[in-house]
Amino acid sequence: MRALTLTSALFLLTIMPAMADDIPVDSKLKSVTIYSGASPQGYGAPATLTRTGYIQVPRGKHTLVFNDMPAGLMTDTLKTSAQGTAQAVLGAVSTKIVNNVALVSAREQELDEQKKALEQSKKLVNAEIAALGKKQDFLDSINKQAAVKINEQVSDFNLNTTQWIEAANTIHESNAQILKDTLEKQAQILDIDAQIAKINQDMQMLRTGQKQTREVRLPIEVAKPGYLTVSIDYQLNGISWNPIYDARLETASGELEIMQYGAVRQQTGEDWTDISLTLSTAQPSRGATAPELSTMWVDIMQAYTKRSLGGASFNDMARSSIQMEMAAPMAAEADAEIMEAVPVMATINNNGFNAEFEIPGAVSIPADGTETKVLIAPFQADVKIERHIKPQISNSAFLIANATIKGEKPLLAGPVSLFRDGSYIGKTNIPMLNPGKDYDLSFGIDDRIDVAFKTLKDESSEGGVLIGKTNKIDRETITEIQSLRDEAIEVAIFQTLPVSKNEDITVKILDEATTKDYEQDVNNIKGLTVWRYTLAPKEEKDVKLGWSVAWPKDQNITGLQ
Repeated sequence: MRALTLTSALFLLTIMPAMADDIPVDSKLKSVTIYSGASPQGYGAPATLTRTGYIQVPRGKHTLVFNDMPAGLMTDTLKTSAQGTAQAVLGAVSTKIVNNVALVSAREQELDEQKKALEQSKKLVNAEIAALGKKQDFLDSINKQAAVKINEQVSDFNLNTTQWIEAANTIHESNAQILKDTLEKQAQILDIDAQIAKINQDMQMLRTGQKQTREVRLPIEVAKPGYLTVSIDYQLNGISWNPIYDARLETASGELEIMQYGAVRQQTGEDWTDISLTLSTAQPSRGATAPELSTMWVDIMQAYTKRSLGGASFNDMARSSIQMEMAAPMAAEADAEIMEAVPVMATINNNGFNAEFEIPGAVSIPADGTETKVLIAPFQADVKIERHIKPQISNSAFLIANATIKGEKPLLAGPVSLFRDGSYIGKTNIPMLNPGKDYDLSFGIDDRIDVAFKTLKDESSEGGVLIGKTNKIDRETITEIQSLRDEAIEVAIFQTLPVSKNEDITVKILDEATTKDYEQDVNNIKGLTVWRYTLAPKEEKDVKLGWSVAWPKDQNITGLQ
């Protein structure tokens, strides 16, 4: 009989692994890919997150359960995979929302518990202050009774001075101690209030207030037991990155270093600890499908009689007609813009459309929305250093590094911190720059270049006889430049000329009053004129400009400065 019982037990142990059960998976966030164009408020492209968990699985049909997943994850982006020594087939994933009594975010829970503890401490301190108040009331009542006794003894000529003085001292000491204790307790209240205010600020930065999680269930059929590393990918909002740069110029060598960083923020409610981070320049939020153009109908406006009784105006009807014609293609365009995540395949990958940067090492990002700065890579650039002088608006010479981007990666738009010879100069912003595109970075004023701008002539006159009389202005200026430097430098002097917008207005450069070898309409800007020189050490240079503007006498002009 005992042998039969043992055999039955062994049989049950053999078949138990084949029975279906729920297997909880303790998953950890391993990697995140963030796309450009997203914002921490959740607008733009969501980020792709990957969690992994290590489990032992017995033979049979089971369900892997991922608890405490973000409630806001996009369920249609869920993707699962597994690898290990077990032989298993994964089924279709399902999810459900789980309502919780407490806050979901671990950091919010911690802050909430700290706040509750402080509020309880505040209540206790207030109770102690109230007790001290009662004690003070008791002493005050003794004081009143003592005053009555003293008056009675004085009237009876039976006053024991020594006894009453000792009693008065005792009451005084007790009052002083009560006041001291009360002040200490009030100081404790102020300190507690400050701590609570700080916690409220921290909670406001987290501001998830989330009490829901999502449970993800993954059916699995195991043919051979063993271990599995299960991965689950999903997309989530509340995550962003934007490029920021340091530009460091060494004036002695003329070298410019542009270092790119990623400013990462996330407000998912979960602190990221030691994850693999990839920053992508892809912008799924811009859409993948080209917009459709609709017909632009143009017609003759027909005369109409204004009605006295209601009805829409012709403009209203025309506007409605146009809106109806445009509505269908706009709706089609909206339906067509489907966001697709771009997988990251390499540490730095440029496929001709976008680049992905895999940040080296483990990265930790707090969930409170604060900026975390991660290093991406340096950018190489060909550099030409000049001093730009714009005497019409400033008597300063600005140190300019004209940088031409090298390599295959674009330089994304973003803020740049400027450093000249190790000293911080200020900040600027750059637009998106593709390889081969140049851009001027200004590194402040060169105080060793003296500039003086003088007006030599500014005269108005009239011309013509009877018919065809004109007004005329002649203006001549000189820019005096002196280099105080011990090395040769490149300078560029920029000035603007008047530009006519009317055929009756004539603008001429006065050759005899203008320094030669200038370039006009620089950078496709009408009227912008530049002179470029190489100044030897301590060299002086004068640049003259003369021009005239003529227009009909019976007309007035605007825009002349």
